[in-house]
Amino acid sequence: MGEVELFIDGLDFGEGPRWHENSLWYSDFFQHRVYKVDIKGQRETVLELDNEQPSGLGWLPDGNLLVVGMLRKQVLKWNGKKLEVHADLSKIATSHCNDMVVNKNGDAYVGNFGFDYGAGEEPLGASLALIKIDGSVSSVAENLQFPNGSVITPDGET
Repeated sequence: MGEVELFIDGLDFGEGPRWHENSLWYSDFFQHRVYKVDIKGQRETVLELDNEQPSGLGWLPDGNLLVVGMLRKQVLKWNGKKLEVHADLSKIATSHCNDMVVNKNGDAYVGNFGFDYGAGEEPLGASLALIKIDGSVSSVAENLQFPNGSVITPDGET
């Protein structure tokens, strides 16, 4: 068996890893940043989000990056120069927003915690939000227990 080699360190809480354009992209929600790391392990800060905690990542068909803003219950859009709100999830998310997956058409699915586990609240089911490419939001599934780790199947149907 081969030796294990450290690829990158200095993470506080890496979240939402995605492979995109020959780099590993991830959020670190305690560092309030989105990073990308090339194949040689060279890390670059893509976004610094001040008091917002980033989580899930994905890309629109035009190449714009989508980032889940956990605390404000938003999905942000970054075109490489300007950061703006792509969607407001506050009417659907009952707690911090979390993971996201984006399909080839630019539709994004975003989960949320459902309840504030840090405050000792009783577990509560969460809704799964669908964000259309135009930023409109709807709920597509209810009463999920902490939806996280979402993927799109290879056929794009599920």
